[in-house]
Order: sequence, then C-alpha cells, then structure tokens
Amino acid sequence: MAACVPVQHETEGGAVQANVHPLPWVASDFEVKFARGEFLVRRKGTTEWIRSSKLSEPVVVGYMDGDHRVYVGSKALKPPTALHTEFPDYPASESNSGNKVGVSLHMVVDERGAVRFPAVDITPGPEFAKAAIEAVRKWRFEPAKLNGQPVAVLFVVEMAFVPVLNIQRSPR
Repeated sequence: MAACVPVQHETEGGAVQANVHPLPWVASDFEVKFARGEFLVRRKGTTEWIRSSKLSEPVVVGYMDGDHRVYVGSKALKPPTALHTEFPDYPASESNSGNKVGVSLHMVVDERGAVRFPAVDITPGPEFAKAAIEAVRKWRFEPAKLNGQPVAVLFVVEMAFVPVLNIQRSPR
C-alpha cells in the first residue's frame, strides 16, 4: 500500500512549490517542507515550521515497508555517511549548452544504507533529473544511527552537473 506524502519546496524568491510524491510509507503526525536545502517540520495542526537540524528529539516522518520508521535528520541522529558515490553523466542532449547546473533531490537512506525512493525537487530539465536519479541509485551509505542502532532517514542531496569540454588542439 502506498501513501502520498506532501513535500513543499520553497524557491529562492520565497515562492513555494508544492509537490506530492507517492511514497510507500504512511504519513505521520508531522508535515515536512523542503526549503533552501534543508527540511522543515511541524506537527500537524500547528503553524510553526522548525528546521529539523535544530530538533533535539528524533522525529518520525513516516513508515516504509509496513513498520520501518523513517526519521528526518535531527540532533538525535548521527547522519548517514557516504561510502560509495558516483558522479552523474552530463546528459548528451544538453552537452552543447556547456552550462554548470544543479539538481536538488531527496531520498530515504534505509537502515542498510541503500538509497530508496529518490525524488527530484528542483531541476533545470528532465534529462538532468533522470541522470541524477540514475547516479544516486548506485550510492551506498553507512546508515544513520539513533542510540547506536541503524535507522532510515530522509536525506537531501544537491548535485552539480559540470560539462566536460572536449577540447581539440590544432597541430603546431
């Protein structure tokens, strides 16, 4: 059974883009908002958004696979540590642009350190989104820990795409 978890995104100009990502977890007592590269949370029915990084207690934002809790990063958790990452391929269809661009995405890093449910939040185009998802699916982490035990956590990644220029030198 899948539930839809609304994640709101605040853009640089302060406008909010609301996206609903279908995720196989059940919504919790908290709402999650993504703003300027971090998660904000609030208890349902309240108005105050709080940076998850400022919270001292662990906050469950949902469940996956039935009963596995998904936390949002807080002071109570030791964050996941990347063990293996791969750079995304710059999309061939965009290679002539030569632009350095960024993609923002979030995912769950599960209690085994695997990437689950990657979702793109901000992208300059669908080809960059596809490349970012393909890259993070290959990543592996040492999982987040709560009281020394591995736990699943909602995680943000800001990925930069830098074109590799194919410069040919003329003979002298």
